[in-house]
Amino acid sequence: MITMQTAYTTEIDEVDAAVEAILSRLDLGALKKNSVGILNVCPDFIDCGIVRALCARLPFDVVGMTTMAVACKEGHSMYGLCLTVLSGDDVAFATAITRPLTRGNYEEEIDSAYNRTRDVLPGDPAFIISFLPYMRDVNGAELVKSLSAACNDIPVWGSMSIGLDMSFEQCRIIHNGEAEQFALAVLLVYGPVEPDFIVTSLPERNIRESRGMITESDGYTVKSVNGMPILSYFADIGITLHLSVPLMVYYEGASKPVTLGIFAVDDDGNALCGGYIPEGAYIAVGVLDPEGIMETAKESVNKLLRSGRKNGILMYPCVSRYLMLAPNQDSEIQCVSAMLGDGAPYMLGYSGGEVCPVRNADGKWRNCFHNYTFSVCVF
Repeated sequence: MITMQTAYTTEIDEVDAAVEAILSRLDLGALKKNSVGILNVCPDFIDCGIVRALCARLPFDVVGMTTMAVACKEGHSMYGLCLTVLSGDDVAFATAITRPLTRGNYEEEIDSAYNRTRDVLPGDPAFIISFLPYMRDVNGAELVKSLSAACNDIPVWGSMSIGLDMSFEQCRIIHNGEAEQFALAVLLVYGPVEPDFIVTSLPERNIRESRGMITESDGYTVKSVNGMPILSYFADIGITLHLSVPLMVYYEGASKPVTLGIFAVDDDGNALCGGYIPEGAYIAVGVLDPEGIMETAKESVNKLLRSGRKNGILMYPCVSRYLMLAPNQDSEIQCVSAMLGDGAPYMLGYSGGEVCPVRNADGKWRNCFHNYTFSVCVF
């Protein structure tokens, strides 16, 4: 069994005060045989040295990332630090971080990081929590695919890092006090743990009924739909293709669609997408709006409450949801906090891209990279 604690601070001016604020809110005496920390932080906490100083005081490994806003029972803020501590007697944890990733080395680096982490455990992990870098030349779905191949499709959950201003430069991956812009970190969880994974995207009413079949694609760049260039297809259905259009992707054998974003349109009019979209898959157009964001947040929380798992809740909703709710950006956090009340401890951080398994039609987990979603791991 895993137990979970959280500690939160917005103290950023004084390093020692911030560290003491976190330590004073943890019950280190209640830790079990094995423990690990997960950090979600505003980038400023790295730059001023608080992350390094805090990790130096903790008696366990720490992994994590930068985010646009954090939340837990103790509070929420764009300018906050949230430390989550997982602990257990019959579980074991192992962490690793890659060297900086490039287009040429990412598969080898991810495979190496997974295998050297797996080697310190008694057996295969029950599941993996991953922290992905925000890269210009390697898609998040490619990183997930590589990690899934390395671990032989063990369930992988997690997030891509993000900063306060959506820039690449602010994004960092954290491992034991150090922060890297283009590295990937993993946390392997071994033992008798059966987490549930929940991912919701758009209400059904926000998804167009018409679907198009991908007729030409190189996997991540969609070139034609229903035999037409993708820009012509969207014009034909009355949609102007732009970067805020969510695509609902219906993979063969999947029980539900995966929501992906369009990251760019190249000079040839092809769409570079946030995930793998093979030829033969079907797509539909979705709409992201404040009402749908709040509805799907409530849906996610209701699902996790019905799961019956009460030890801990980890949540990564997409940063697009936070931005779309402006000027009431905290509405989703406030809704989730009110629904969870004084129940299980929870952590929430906004994500640059969500990593969450989904069930195939045969009931098996399939690791996927998502956009626009509300993603949960509950145990």
